[in-house]
Amino acid sequence: MVMIRPARFAISVALAGSVFSGGELQGVERPYDFRTRLEVVHEPGLRDVDVKPNADEFVFADGVVVRVPPDADEVMVSAAKDFCDYLDVSMGVSARFARGDGRCRCMPSCGMRASIVDVAVDRSLLARAYRIETGDDVMVVAADSRAAAQALYHLEDLMNLRRAPFLKRGVENRRSLFSPRMTHSGWGVDVFPDAHLAQIAHAGMDAIVIFIKDVDKTKGAAYQDVNDVIRRAKRHGLDTYLYSYIVAFVHPDDPNAKAEFDATYGRVAAAYPEAKGIVFVGESCQFPTKDTRAQPRKWNDKIPGDARPPAGWWPCLDYPDWVRAVKATIDAHNKKMEIVFWTYNWGRRPVKPRMELIDGLPRDVTLMATFEMFEPQVKRNGLAPQGGDYSLSFEGPGHYFASEAERAHKRGLRLYTMSNTGGLTWDYGVIPYQPCPYQWKRRYDGIMRARRDWGLSGLMECHHYGWWPSFISELEKEAFTDGGISFEIHLRQIAVRDFGAENADRVLDAWKLWSDAARDYVASNENQYGPFRIGPAYPYSFGGKRIENKEFPCPPHASFGVGIARLNYLDISPYNPKAGEVGALDLEAIKKELDLLEDMRVALGRGADIFDAIGKEASHPRICDKARRMAGLGRFMQHTVITAINVKRGAIAHRAGDKAAVLEWAKREYANAKAALPIVEADSRLGWEPSMEYVGGPVQIRWKLGRMEQLFPELCQ
Repeated sequence: MVMIRPARFAISVALAGSVFSGGELQGVERPYDFRTRLEVVHEPGLRDVDVKPNADEFVFADGVVVRVPPDADEVMVSAAKDFCDYLDVSMGVSARFARGDGRCRCMPSCGMRASIVDVAVDRSLLARAYRIETGDDVMVVAADSRAAAQALYHLEDLMNLRRAPFLKRGVENRRSLFSPRMTHSGWGVDVFPDAHLAQIAHAGMDAIVIFIKDVDKTKGAAYQDVNDVIRRAKRHGLDTYLYSYIVAFVHPDDPNAKAEFDATYGRVAAAYPEAKGIVFVGESCQFPTKDTRAQPRKWNDKIPGDARPPAGWWPCLDYPDWVRAVKATIDAHNKKMEIVFWTYNWGRRPVKPRMELIDGLPRDVTLMATFEMFEPQVKRNGLAPQGGDYSLSFEGPGHYFASEAERAHKRGLRLYTMSNTGGLTWDYGVIPYQPCPYQWKRRYDGIMRARRDWGLSGLMECHHYGWWPSFISELEKEAFTDGGISFEIHLRQIAVRDFGAENADRVLDAWKLWSDAARDYVASNENQYGPFRIGPAYPYSFGGKRIENKEFPCPPHASFGVGIARLNYLDISPYNPKAGEVGALDLEAIKKELDLLEDMRVALGRGADIFDAIGKEASHPRICDKARRMAGLGRFMQHTVITAINVKRGAIAHRAGDKAAVLEWAKREYANAKAALPIVEADSRLGWEPSMEYVGGPVQIRWKLGRMEQLFPELCQ
């Protein structure tokens, strides 16, 4: 349940501590202050008193009763009380919750008839479907309590867009098209406070993911009461999937395999009878394969000189046997637990062994494939890089996904995809979401085609970098709903709501600039593990000593920390070729990428300028605050691109032995990092990521600047 007083308190703190006023930066946020904003489920004071109802609109007035059946479960009750809280906090309308028996339709104070929001269940409806009938009252009829909750959240969305407690009279039929829609936490690795669970449910998602190592041992904590998270998530209509980090390095044919699997996978399955499913991916379910094309060793115990990949990185012929053995163990303890097998780690491998693996999987296992990865991308200037990890630069589907989806569909396997549609990819490591709606729309369209052609039914919305509530989440919910608001109409409605009708065209122009710029990004290892991973905090150290990870100021409690970045840029191919390798540094290709990055820099800056101007011109504090935060996000992305440009040019100069050029690019990067400091100080979410914690914040940028001053004394002159 969303309690009224804590929600109001959280809101008041967020606004009182705002760093924006009249378009100017006014102060700094402390580390983790962004979590205060994450406590806000219902934004207060959204009602615009100047907005008047049309003749065809129903008006919520004080005294409205939100009524559920006498036997309503905790999901429906919680959603109904949440709706009462929304009307109070966001729209200034008093409402009360009731269990319905056909009585009590009057306001106690004056005897006047009160409006009713009646919620009912009709089991004959399709799964996840609901109908809203708005006349003199509002009637919600849903397939089950979860669908009823989504119907009430949709009413909130409509009133938010209208900025008034008005609903158009008529009948609306809607149905969520994907389930599960699962997400990791954006609060912290495996941490799900109730307010964050409420936000996830409001966004239309229906499942969360927890990294599990052992019973009550997660990736984020040595001890966590996982069953408590599962129970609290269920109250919000959310299932829980476990993402396996469980270690059981044994072949299914080994005599001790059953005992080993029972002591690990079976033990975890027994501990969480209410968990919906468990996700396995190659790198976290390695085993001593007998497939001679792979090493029967763990990735950190590879045989020296053996070029074969470890089992977790090859579609081994005996993986189906491993799946059957593990599934039998889990079934013995928890028959209802869904097995999701994710093929991420062998997406680059040949088609034939991948298809053979899929053909061998049991029919009652779910196959998951990443939507856009491993795809050669031809850029507009002819550059054709191979796509790396999760990226918005290519909408998808890629050939790897398409081949596996088609095969899974042919075999009748349930099909999910890792889609990143929560709003963030690996393109930028330490931002909350990518404000590129038109490029996300291309991704949505591809996913809908995959649903039509191959029966795609479930989505993993993000990975360890988590989810942040944003307007991208709002667009996605409508895009993946039968009966949803059309994209163009919805996007303009959001622009008007957040920035005013007078600014809507400029806002759409800025988002178009950023969306087009996203297509110029090159999802290479040197970008995703380099400057784009930690932004302007990324070191510029050409000519200096090698940087060890322990030197970098990173919170000691971080899950990955800075280990998921490569602090020494020359270590990342192709800037440090192997001995005797010729032509590793393709200057022509790098120049083409730099041209794209320069265009990205300009586009991101132009978009940020638009929001800066809106923030300075706006008279309403809410519009000002939203504009300045959007400008800060765009500006941080721009500074990240500039860091990438300067580091790449510095690397080329260093390889050429041009010390003057190395110093020149050092000066530019020093100025760029200094300019980024007030932006990350103003928004504590920038520079942070759940699994890395603070690796791109003020502390890390200052460390970088100090190191550059030591390496290049000229910077201090």
